[in-house]
Amino acid sequence: MTGKGKIGLALGAGATRGLAHLGVLQVLNEYGFHFNCVAGTSAGALFGALYAAGSDLNLLEKLARELKEGQLLDLAVPRWGLIRGDRIEALVRTLTRGLTFTELKVPLYVVAVDVENGELVVLERGRVADAVRASIAMPGLFVPKRLDGRLLVDGAVLAPVPVEVLRQRGADKVVAVDVHYSVTEQEKVQVNNLFELFFRSQALTGRAVCCQALAQADLVIRPAVGHLSPARLLNAGEYIEQGRKAALAALPQLKTIFGGGS
Repeated sequence: MTGKGKIGLALGAGATRGLAHLGVLQVLNEYGFHFNCVAGTSAGALFGALYAAGSDLNLLEKLARELKEGQLLDLAVPRWGLIRGDRIEALVRTLTRGLTFTELKVPLYVVAVDVENGELVVLERGRVADAVRASIAMPGLFVPKRLDGRLLVDGAVLAPVPVEVLRQRGADKVVAVDVHYSVTEQEKVQVNNLFELFFRSQALTGRAVCCQALAQADLVIRPAVGHLSPARLLNAGEYIEQGRKAALAALPQLKTIFGGGS
């Protein structure tokens, strides 16, 4: 299903909560909603890249459910970060088949931050896996990615949900996916270790920026995963299921945006 005008999909940051994006994308595909462009930050960059590469979303779900905690974490001597990120980058390269941006099925914009210049950087050239690796590099946790002379870190520092990036690139309508939503008014997340502390601190720091970005979207899909740890793969199935539920609940609004029924 295609709509009137250029419709973009903005996928937000959220660490392992980003697996909810997978459930959302499955429903979007099942109901025939096709986007003209996609932008992603951090976990949103990962799933945006997989979507734009035309990956099998059901196969990805199976992979996510089978991944073990710590399987993708290659610990480093902490000068730039605790995790090198080479394993994750290799996995992304495999899943995206080593594609470049020009080889993708849908235009993709990956958001990172040049930590030395303090600038938002939109990556749209070169190898997709390199860009995703830069976008997930949470400062202090992952080693930054040096790319094209820039020292790049997690795009969530300045753009947790990259709605404005799509607007700047001509999107007439934007559907955003926010994976920080909690069904309770006062979200409380138990922090059990260093990784959860990093993720929780980043989420709290970026909350105001995230709200401003979401206000510019035509529709915000909010999987109810805010109460779940952003650092536990054990919850993979629940993340995905909550993504599906949120997307199914948004079908009436989606059909309006895309100009009709499926």
